[in-house]
Amino acid sequence: MLGAGGITGIAWLVGALEALRERTGWDPATADIVSGTSAGAVVAAVLTSDVEPLSLLRFAEDEQALAAAIRQATAGRVRTGHGPAWPGSLALGVTGLLATSPRHRLRSLAGFLPSGRLPTDEIRGLTHEAAAAGWPTHTQLWLHACDYRSGRRVTFGRPGAPEAELADAVAASCAVPAYYRPVRIGDRRYVDGGLCSFTNADALADEGCDVVICLSPFSSRERASALVTALYGPLRGATALRLARDARRLRRAGAQVVTLEPAAEDLRAMGLNPMDRARSREVLETAIASVGRRAERALAGVDLTGPLPALGASEPPQRAAA
Repeated sequence: MLGAGGITGIAWLVGALEALRERTGWDPATADIVSGTSAGAVVAAVLTSDVEPLSLLRFAEDEQALAAAIRQATAGRVRTGHGPAWPGSLALGVTGLLATSPRHRLRSLAGFLPSGRLPTDEIRGLTHEAAAAGWPTHTQLWLHACDYRSGRRVTFGRPGAPEAELADAVAASCAVPAYYRPVRIGDRRYVDGGLCSFTNADALADEGCDVVICLSPFSSRERASALVTALYGPLRGATALRLARDARRLRRAGAQVVTLEPAAEDLRAMGLNPMDRARSREVLETAIASVGRRAERALAGVDLTGPLPALGASEPPQRAAA
C-alpha cells in the first residue's frame, strides 16, 4: 500500500522500497496486490512495470529528460478545457453537504474549490515509460481516485471498476483539486484519491491478505522543525490516526500489518513544499537510511520470502499487498 504525499512523497516511497529490498531480500513488485494513491499511484505504476523505480530520480533532477518524457506522453492527446472556474464541482459540494458521514462532508468541500488549471502532463511524463505497456498481468495494480461528482472512491484496476488506460488512471489518482485539472475517464471526471483517504488501506480489508505493508509518506507523529510541525503536523497526525484505524480493521480480517512512516529526519529532508523536486535526492537517500534502520524490526516475524503453504480445498489463497 503506497500512500499520497506529493513529489517528496514519491522520492520517500522509492527510497523506502529500496530499503525493503536491501534489508529483507524481498521484492515489493512481487506482491499480489500493489495499491497506490496519488504519489503512491505514480510509484505503484512504475514498480509493477519493467521500469526501475529509481529512474524517477532522473526526472526530478533532469529538466530536459522530464520535458522529453512529457512530450512523448502527451503527443496526439486532445486536451479538454479548463472547466468551471468556481466551483469546480457543485454536484460534489452539494452531495457532500447532504451526506451523513462527517468524512464525506469534509471531502465535499473540494467541490467548492475552483477547477485546477494545470494539465496532468507532468504526471503522465513521469509514468510514460511504465504506462506504455499497459496494466500489469503478473499482479493486481489498484489505483485510487475520487469521483468528482459523487465523492465516491473508485479503484481503477480492481475487478468491477470502470475501464481506463493506465496513464489516465494514474493521472486521475494524482489530480489534486484546484491544482491539476480533473481527468475525464468515460463519462465521469475524477480527482485525487487522497480526498477519500491518503492511504486507502481499508480497500484491502476484504481481500484475504495475509500480509499488508503500508508505506505512508504523509502520515507521521514525529516532529521536525517548529515551522514544518506547525504547517503539517495536524494533517500528518490525522492521517496517521486514520491509517492506524484501517490497520486495526485489516488485523481483524486476519492480516499481519506493517506500517512505515517518515521519521523526524525524513520530515526535515522533505521540507515545507511537498511539490519541491529539488529535494528528491536528499529525501530518497534519507528514506533508504531511515526505513532501512527500522525495516528489520518492523518486519520481524513476517515471512515475505518463503514459499506459501499448501492450501486445502476450503482454504483461501494467501496474499501479500504492498
